[in-house]
Amino acid sequence: MFFLEILIDYIIPTIYSSFVSLVIVLFILFIFRIKDSNIRILFFFLPLVKPFIIIAEKMDKPYHPPVSQQVSYMGAFRLPDPTNIINTFKEFERGPVVFSNINYIVLFLIIIGIFVILISKWITLYLFYRNLAYEDIVGREDVPDIYAVIDNYTKKTKIKAPYVSLTHRYYFSPFIIGIKKFALVLSPRLMDILSKNEKEVLIQHELSHIKRNDNLIGWSAMILRDLLFFNPFSYIAYSLIKSEQDKDSDKLLVKYTGKPVKEIAKNILNIILKMKSISTLKPSPQSAQGFQFTPHSLFSQLRLRNRINSILKTDPDKIYSRIFPKILMCILFVIFLVIQIMFVIKINDFYLFLR
Repeated sequence: MFFLEILIDYIIPTIYSSFVSLVIVLFILFIFRIKDSNIRILFFFLPLVKPFIIIAEKMDKPYHPPVSQQVSYMGAFRLPDPTNIINTFKEFERGPVVFSNINYIVLFLIIIGIFVILISKWITLYLFYRNLAYEDIVGREDVPDIYAVIDNYTKKTKIKAPYVSLTHRYYFSPFIIGIKKFALVLSPRLMDILSKNEKEVLIQHELSHIKRNDNLIGWSAMILRDLLFFNPFSYIAYSLIKSEQDKDSDKLLVKYTGKPVKEIAKNILNIILKMKSISTLKPSPQSAQGFQFTPHSLFSQLRLRNRINSILKTDPDKIYSRIFPKILMCILFVIFLVIQIMFVIKINDFYLFLR
């Protein structure tokens, strides 16, 4: 019964909150026709952040319908109760009283085990990226054409130029590594089959991720997603964030290079198709900032179609929203973060609080 209560009080409401948040976000983005990727990414963080508000609250007695009403179903809007959150943390003051219960001990060990696995995963991923960043560093005299593209684009975008590292492992997707000091990791095998224009677009796309600080955003989203590993909607939100990062990096190409949108779209499509031609190699890990394409994946093909259409519809003067609409969208984000759409469902002797 203890773990059934955990499921009813925490797991199901958390999944529900992500689902409702995601539906609301998609509805808002559609109704307001929001094209600014920064705003869209902010809203896609809602399904990743809001569940933690639900988890932080003490949910065993958040609301009690009067017994006389005999309700089996009820809906309402509510605000989170700060006292519930405070009382939740006060539970830890009981210490030995709490952990004298075998159920709490088992739950505590499970949570510790999950955190150990997740932290091990993050450390392994960090070390993997670090090894790639220093695998085969090449200087300007080794790859002058690549550094020429880097120097030209970083001058236009006013960002810090990365150094170049070549990977000879079984990874072909290029990506940017680092938060303050950046490395551009490239596969020589992929670079050998790209034309001059395709190489240029590829490198400029990766540099656009530096301009957008996508590594920091990507790692934050990945950590939240992993903490909500049991929540399928957190994976959807994470995927949408990654997709927006790629699409906005493409838009920055249009803005800073001045190239025709059709030319950029064609080069990006050719790059991805050539990646597919060497798909016997492994794509880069999902958290890397760069071209992401999973061969033979229907979802990836739909993302590719949306990405190309996004480039073709890009207006360089309307890539980002003005400051006033951004402020309004941030306020709206906070409102939806705080307000909870709650449903109370009675199942036998249990009340299921979905919010």
